[in-house]
Amino acid sequence: MNKRRLFVFGIAIAVAACLFGGYHMVQSKESTEPRVIRVGITMYNQYDPFTEEIRHNIEDYLAVYGDEKDIEIESSVVYSGKNQLVQNDQVIDFIEKNYDVICVNLVDRTDPSVIIEAAKSADVPIIFFNRELVEDDLKRFNKLYYVGARPEDSGQIQGQIVIDALDERFDEIDVNGDGIIQYVLLEGEAGHQDAILRSRVSVETIKDAGYEMEMLGDEIANWDRKQAQTKMTSLLAGYPRQIELVLANDDNMALGALDALTEFGVQNDPLIVGVNGQEEVLADIAEGKIEGTALNNAQEKGRIIAELAVGIAMDGRPPEDIQMEDGKYYYVPYERIDNTNVSQYTISQ
Repeated sequence: MNKRRLFVFGIAIAVAACLFGGYHMVQSKESTEPRVIRVGITMYNQYDPFTEEIRHNIEDYLAVYGDEKDIEIESSVVYSGKNQLVQNDQVIDFIEKNYDVICVNLVDRTDPSVIIEAAKSADVPIIFFNRELVEDDLKRFNKLYYVGARPEDSGQIQGQIVIDALDERFDEIDVNGDGIIQYVLLEGEAGHQDAILRSRVSVETIKDAGYEMEMLGDEIANWDRKQAQTKMTSLLAGYPRQIELVLANDDNMALGALDALTEFGVQNDPLIVGVNGQEEVLADIAEGKIEGTALNNAQEKGRIIAELAVGIAMDGRPPEDIQMEDGKYYYVPYERIDNTNVSQYTISQ
């Protein structure tokens, strides 16, 4: 009887071992299957060439990191048409569909409350990019991050490009010979932090170098080439020969200014500087039509955002090789481009 009990007990142990072993094999098999990460991307506008370049790079690098880590990454892109209410609904929709990370190119940097509260309630990380929200807002939830560039740095680069040109050929630029540089500003958006800081710092940098300046016009063109052309045409109608410098908050508006000057038939083109490093502007810099630009590195921004998204989705925190300021911010540095180095950037593109 004792032998029989031992025999039955032995069979029970063997069966349990097989069951456990089978379960362990299933678990091991499941753990080696590629994980699916879902990344939602909402853009403030689909007609901005620069932010579209960032978006393309985010998607490209998500694919790269998916291959490197042997995981499947699904990304979805939506556009808000410059409407913050629409963008709020898009983020909520991503949350309800269980996206792991949401990347937000804010419509209104001063109004992220709905997005933040929705993300906080659902415990979903948000990576804001290219439109920096107020610092206090970014502190409202520990899974909020920002990737961008410091706008004052771009203003300093713009100012230095102008200073170097004035140092070299002041008499040529100062067409009316009054010793004062008459200039116009083409600003991105009313109340936009980048536009405000970029404009102020570029002018201050030039003045601090000892050059006297007189502003003939300050126009909002909303980062738009056509709007910039229209505003510049209006300025030329009022000042057909007086404008000696155009400070544009981005390359798109610098191109709009150049379009207006070409159409107007100005005899002595003013100095033009932009920001972003768009391909068309690089060609114009090489030809001497535009003095220079501050490269806002869309490729590097896209790479950082993609790596952040994957790292946060997989490990719940930014990757160790991305050094976040205050655990929240990553700033991609601007780079100066003028006729002395534009060929390097043209070749790289």
